Amino acid sequence: MSCREEVAELRPHVEALRSRGNVAVIGSGTPAMAKAFAERMGLPADLPVLSDSRREAYRLLGFTRSIRSTFTPRAVLNSLRALRKGFRQGRTQGDPFQQGGTVIIAPSGEILFRYQSKEPGDHAAPDRLIAALRGS
Repeated sequence: MSCREEVAELRPHVEALRSRGNVAVIGSGTPAMAKAFAERMGLPADLPVLSDSRREAYRLLGFTRSIRSTFTPRAVLNSLRALRKGFRQGRTQGDPFQQGGTVIIAPSGEILFRYQSKEPGDHAAPDRLIAALRGS
């Protein structure tokens, strides 16, 4: 539910983000799950939606994976917010205890922006991403 909310918020900004470089969505499910997610979310067909079922990118970026971070009071509030917006929890795909985040990496490899989610539903606002790209 939270992933759907985040991607739905980013979807209208994909072209603005792509005008500054490459954009990809990475999930912890299988390649088939990633493909179905992209289709369900109405993402552009040429936008890479990648599968990282071994969570290597998550570990490399130091993103949190824990049961404790998944079940917090803030996660409940975030879920209620997503429900009010019309997002519903479907069948869990990927690792339900892996928290995500957002990273902007320059072609040089320098990290220009890094946001680490503390719990489900905690994500960076699209305007923060666009501002970070403008600063690059």
